[in-house]
Amino acid sequence: MKPYTHLIVAVDFTPSCLNALRQAVRLAARLNARLTVVHVMDEFLVHELKRALSIDQSAIRADWTSKLRKFVSDAELGDPHVDVQVRIGPPFTELVDACRVESADLLVMGVKGSRLDPHRVGAIATQCVRKSPVDVLLVREDAWGAYKHLAACVDFSDNSALALKRASQIAQLEGATLDAIYVYQSALAMSIDYSGLVAPMPLGGDQGSIEHWESKLHAFVAQVIEGYGTLSPVIHVIERMNIREAILEHAKATHADLVVLGTRGRSGLRELLIGTTAEKIVSHAACSILVVKPENMPAGQA
Repeated sequence: MKPYTHLIVAVDFTPSCLNALRQAVRLAARLNARLTVVHVMDEFLVHELKRALSIDQSAIRADWTSKLRKFVSDAELGDPHVDVQVRIGPPFTELVDACRVESADLLVMGVKGSRLDPHRVGAIATQCVRKSPVDVLLVREDAWGAYKHLAACVDFSDNSALALKRASQIAQLEGATLDAIYVYQSALAMSIDYSGLVAPMPLGGDQGSIEHWESKLHAFVAQVIEGYGTLSPVIHVIERMNIREAILEHAKATHADLVVLGTRGRSGLRELLIGTTAEKIVSHAACSILVVKPENMPAGQA
């Protein structure tokens, strides 16, 4: 798997996107990758500006391109080579098209919650997590600097192997530690999980099954990360009812600053990192999240 070669960072001039921009610049420099900064203007706003200022769309685009260049300049990022684009239209559609046109392989977005819901992810970021054809890095507003501790979610699917490879690349690049996590749901857990409505609790242990999954996880990780030098992920098999809570609590307890997960996979008797499970991890995690997409995923597919 090649390292990322072209990053696109979405900018809406908020503090959260400023931090995403800083992290994107830092990663692009480490990866020797291209970086394009994209701002998407609302069509209604453009219409109103044309009417109020009696100017055409090209003049509006030029003015906001200047504003975008100033925003990048004021971020005090050193002197990186950064391309800028101002697009007009629906944000998700334009961001996906920018990734397609520029052959980008990572979309970077800033996220900030509200006072009542501090880890909430906005509607556009959520849509990108669901439907963007490229990987999405969600950078928390208070997250800055090199990643030190990563947690990769594993369910033995092809997509979780891709997520583990990406996590391994970043850990190697940053000199970070890496945990590989598998959440084991026993038959008892499966029977009373009720889609996460039951409060999470430890199930106390089928030691034989735990050892089986640890052995399988060791073998899976060794195969996936072959070729990543001296990187040695720490294996964690967790027996829990609620997969989301198990991953979030592990990230919190280990002070992980980046959780890496796939968007499609399976786990035992039911699908795991798709739909609500992945989205709840994304929307409840206190740290940054890297969402890794299946290979050749078409744009717009959930």
